[in-house]
Amino acid sequence: MRQPSPQRPLPHPVPDYRQALLALLGLLLGLGVFIALEHSITPRYNWVTPLDELIPFIPHSWWLYVLFFPFVVLAAACTSADGFRRLRSATGLAFVVALLCFWLFPEFVPRPDIGALDNAFLQQRLSRMWQLDLASNGCPSLHVAVTGLACRALWDHPRRWLTAGVGLLICLSTLTLKQHTLVDVAGGVLLALACALATQRQGSNARVPV
Repeated sequence: MRQPSPQRPLPHPVPDYRQALLALLGLLLGLGVFIALEHSITPRYNWVTPLDELIPFIPHSWWLYVLFFPFVVLAAACTSADGFRRLRSATGLAFVVALLCFWLFPEFVPRPDIGALDNAFLQQRLSRMWQLDLASNGCPSLHVAVTGLACRALWDHPRRWLTAGVGLLICLSTLTLKQHTLVDVAGGVLLALACALATQRQGSNARVPV
């Protein structure tokens, strides 16, 4: 009796560079609005906990922190058209909700002294980053929320666990770089979950992780 031939694995989707370009433009526009809001509010709240004070400042985690930008663009390029629509809608919703929180509850995020860093490159990068990104607009963490939504967009990818691992490292870098507090990160996770649920039915009816 003839044995049925094994099914061939589905080919990996070809990256959609139009989706990548739209994601890049969205990130740049969002970053501009984010920075403008930072310069127009006065921080009033400080949500640093004793656990935050136990987390060491690791300057080299800057590399992981800035990996956020290519990570989100690649997620947009490699997800399906339906996945991109969900990512776009969920990220837009998260951005609007976060801006409202930043305006209503402006937070001050203490930054470490980098004057004694022995790595001139990292000292310069951090100094320039913090000149633009002031010590405010912390809760909820958009860095964490958008990273989580990007991981969700790639959940059907064959290397989803690698994607999840990279996403987790990016989120952890917000703590070790002292960009965010544990409260900020928790807020970012909750925001990502809420926006994923709100956009779950958009696009195809296939089940998507939340």
